[in-house]
Formats: sequence, C-alpha cells, structure tokens
Amino acid sequence: MMARHEAWKRFEAGYQVRWTDSLERVWRARILVTASLPEHLRLEILNAWGQVQGLFLLNRTQSILWIVPERTVYTSVRQGALLEKLLGIRLSGTELAPTLLGLPSEHVLDGAVARRREDETVVLDSEERELAPLRHIRLCADQERLCRMDFSDAGTPLFVLFHYEAEGHERDIPTSLTFYSATGTVELTRTFVRQTARVAPETFKLPLLGDAVQVVEIR
Repeated sequence: MMARHEAWKRFEAGYQVRWTDSLERVWRARILVTASLPEHLRLEILNAWGQVQGLFLLNRTQSILWIVPERTVYTSVRQGALLEKLLGIRLSGTELAPTLLGLPSEHVLDGAVARRREDETVVLDSEERELAPLRHIRLCADQERLCRMDFSDAGTPLFVLFHYEAEGHERDIPTSLTFYSATGTVELTRTFVRQTARVAPETFKLPLLGDAVQVVEIR
C-alpha cells in the first residue's frame, strides 16, 4: 500500500455523484478532484452545464469552502465540517483523498498492525494509538485491495464500500465508492483518473471573489 501511496501522490479524477437522503430524495452532479498529497486538495462540484457550484480547497493546514449560489466562503479548523456541508461526507481532505484511491492515509499505515477475524476478514488497527477517525479497514478476498473502511468522527459513524474492475492497469483504483451515514448515502462513480507529474501551485488558491462574498466560520 505504501508503494501505491508513492505512485499516486499527485492525481486528477472525475466522478458522477448521486446523493440519497434519509427521505429517499435524490440529487446528482459531477465532481472534479485534483490532489497533491498529503497537503493539497481541490474538489469542485459541477452542475449539468459544467458550472462550479461548490469548491473545497485544502492548502497545507488551511481549508476553505466556497458555495457559489450562496456567495459564501466557509472556513473551519475542522475540514470534515466543510466537506460534510459540501458532500455529505464527514471526512477531512487528508482522509478523503486517499480514500478515493482505495487507500488509508499514510499516517494510519505507519504503525498499524493486521489481525484476522474468525470470518476471515483482515482488520488493521493499532495497539499503540487510536486510528481516529478510521476505525477498521477490511481487505477484499485477494488480500490486496480494500473492500470497506469504517470511520467515526465526533461519534458520527461513516462507512465506505469499494468496487473495482477485475483486471486492467487501474484495477487497484476503485471504480465506485458508496459512503453510508445516518443522513443518507453518497455514491461516487469514477469517470476518469490519471497520475500527474506536477500540479501548479495556483490550483489550490481561492479565485478572486469580490466584495459581495461573505465569510462564515463553522465551529
């Protein structure tokens, strides 16, 4: 897994996204992701006409969320609060980006130990420290790819199921991911993914917004 982390430090990906809330209401959009791990992430939500509706930016330790229709920029010390508002997924950018690749974050792998349960699933955890917000990682039958990850942020459970192609150059990268929480489900279906040799630094800077945009801090 560490070798895959190193190979996919910088990547771009696109997804079709489908939200279903607890009342079975459905919304759809597109997502574009640009990452330079572990410190930089850009995530855009586009409508059917390709217009940006929401933009999340992580630049080292600073993160912001721009909701275009509201003309509002949200800030918070908790990245998960921003991404929950944008995507309905309560994860930090540093957790979400590797999850899209079917990987736990690098700091989780450092010091994690594997143990096999009676049902033959393999769980990674730590005897030395809690892997919060990641609780469990379950491998597929091939013992190489991840089939499920369980998170809990501030007592809010979230689990992710991964689906893959059987063969091909990108067989280790999920073709789709489904996030389940108490508020509903978020399904991401990959349309493309590619490694990039370099990402321009300005990619992770907020565009000029003018004076009409308000700034709101989420605590």
